[in-house]
Amino acid sequence: MSVEGARTRIHGSMKDLRVKWSEAESVWRDATAAKFSARYIEQLEDAVRSALPAMERMAEILARVRSECGDPRQ
Repeated sequence: MSVEGARTRIHGSMKDLRVKWSEAESVWRDATAAKFSARYIEQLEDAVRSALPAMERMAEILARVRSECGDPRQ
C-alpha cells in the first residue's frame, strides 16, 4: 500500500470512529465514558491529526525521489 493510500485509510477510519463514538456517547454518559474518551479517543485523534500531514509530506518526498531517480511508477 502506498503512503497516500495508508493516509486515506487512516483518515477514513478515524472518521468512522468519530461517528461510532458519537453514537456511543449518546447513551454512555458517565465518568467512565469521559475517562475513556480522554484516554483513548482524544489521544488517538491528536495522534492522527499529527500523523496525517507528516504522511502527506512523506508521500511528496517519495514522489520526488522516484521522479529524480527515474522510477517508472511516476
